[in-house]
Amino acid sequence: MKLASMRLAPLFLASVSKARLILLVILLQSCGSTTNTPEQPAPDFDPQGASIDELLRAADNTAGVESAELRVLALEALIEEGNLDRAARQRALLNNLANYPEHLQLRASLLDARLALNADRIEDALAILSATDIAGLESRPELLQEYLLLLGGTYQENEQYEDALSAYLRLGNANENNPKANLSVHNEIWDAINSFSLIQLNNFANTADSYQSRGWVELARIVTSEAHSIRSQLDAITQWQRIWSQHPAAQQLPLQLEKLAHTWEQRPKHIALILPLQDSAGRAIQEGFLSAYYAALDVSRDVPKISVFDSSNQTTIYAIYDAAVASGADLIIGPLYKQLVNQLQQLDELPVPTLALNYADENNNSSPNLTQFGLAPEDEIEQAVELAWQAGHRNAAIITPQSSDYDRLQQVFVNSWAGRGGNLVSQSTFSGNNDYADVIKRLMAIDSSESRRDRIVQLLPRTSVEFTPRRRGDIDFIFLIANPREGRQIKPSLAFYFAGDIPVYALPSIYDGLDNQSANQDLNGIVFTDAPWILANYDPLKSNTASSLRPASGPVQRFRAMGIDSFRLYSRLQQFDEEDITSLRGATGMLSMDDSGRIHRRLEVARFVDGKAILQESPDAASD
Repeated sequence: MKLASMRLAPLFLASVSKARLILLVILLQSCGSTTNTPEQPAPDFDPQGASIDELLRAADNTAGVESAELRVLALEALIEEGNLDRAARQRALLNNLANYPEHLQLRASLLDARLALNADRIEDALAILSATDIAGLESRPELLQEYLLLLGGTYQENEQYEDALSAYLRLGNANENNPKANLSVHNEIWDAINSFSLIQLNNFANTADSYQSRGWVELARIVTSEAHSIRSQLDAITQWQRIWSQHPAAQQLPLQLEKLAHTWEQRPKHIALILPLQDSAGRAIQEGFLSAYYAALDVSRDVPKISVFDSSNQTTIYAIYDAAVASGADLIIGPLYKQLVNQLQQLDELPVPTLALNYADENNNSSPNLTQFGLAPEDEIEQAVELAWQAGHRNAAIITPQSSDYDRLQQVFVNSWAGRGGNLVSQSTFSGNNDYADVIKRLMAIDSSESRRDRIVQLLPRTSVEFTPRRRGDIDFIFLIANPREGRQIKPSLAFYFAGDIPVYALPSIYDGLDNQSANQDLNGIVFTDAPWILANYDPLKSNTASSLRPASGPVQRFRAMGIDSFRLYSRLQQFDEEDITSLRGATGMLSMDDSGRIHRRLEVARFVDGKAILQESPDAASD
């Protein structure tokens, strides 16, 4: 929860705290005649220059309003510096606030909310803020601004982004004559609206009833729609500023947008692409990369120079990497294979920024110049686990191919599922074209039921025994790793053995990306994740490349999508590094980067319905 306090701190420190200090001096002067005060601070005591300890000592040596004011001021400083335990102890000393002035009660409420928020008690913070007397804040602008900022931040931490935006918009209205304060508010507004899904953004657009809110919606829309190109975003923002010239953001853009022009100027001008062009994966990535390159060329002539290096059959990366550096490249994209990425990671330092197209085995990146991006099944497994957990499932079964590679993926699933508190109650593997009936029997313990039948037949003195096999009843869902051919046999086998009602979640490998409604009827009901490039049509490049690239199956299309994203990322890596953006809608998924420089994907969710892969909105897509 330190993130919330860090995000809120600049505005608090820059304006609110200073205002409080000035207000305290005035209050101390006006309350000098208060009776029943045993001891007053020294005449030369200056709260503005006092330390926390000095404020607390002064509070201990006074009484009534003066003491409470000093203690509240010290509490605010304690929270700002993150000393929450001491702040909580000092808060307990503020008693009988109902007898104190209204402004002091309001400040104490805000303190309580900030303490709750910083202690990860988000619901408590919302309850405190909801109970705060808004009417009492209207005549106190500095407290109203703090309240709205805190309310917006709390809503964001609770992922109530529309409510957060409403609070920030009201804060923006209150600060309309303060450009410096507006920058901080505009940053918060932009952060909130950028957290909207496309559906939320459209819903908010339908209800926006003011010039300010409609302008923010339109700004978010044009920046989102042009997210594939910084150059296009800059042109769209300039056009928006002309249309919405009276909007507060037209004079003071959020910092993220303000920095776009600088980011564009600092983009790499020469890219070296290292790919195994004799392999189908390498060729598919190059096809996607060049498709995105030529699309960028249609927008602007300001595209980077591209040098291509073929890494086919290379067992070491060093020579070809040195050649790429010697070519003058200021960004290297590649290599693709894990063995070569492992070698890059072992270097203490890389001379130029490098976007590797796979992940090293060890997550101990020592070079800040190395970013790693790939089609990691770990991301796909984690998202399947999240979907199943959010749907209320707790007991899992798993079916995978039988090989050491899939043993590793199975363990990834088991670790992730157990980490959430789930149970793995059954597992089964298959190999080649074996009888999938045996796979399902083992998974559902049908074979045990049949064994009991055989023992009964041997014991009973008759030759005819009626028997209905029973499956185990403790499986909430099945996690399946299989290709389309295997899945088309496994799913009907589940139905045959009385398990057709158990939800099945699968990886992208279950879908070949082709519109084969007849064949995919046998996959009906399976929920899976896949790249937006495969499942959705919102990327304009998809229709443009349909006529220029040969038809391809799912695996090839996914590598093409990876090539598209690797090009689009070239100008965005700096933004990720500087945390100007936290996510980017890509062809392979919603992209984000962790602290170790690894880019992760969040994929679209689909379900087979009547032989078609249908996009799903809700996390409980597997529920019948």
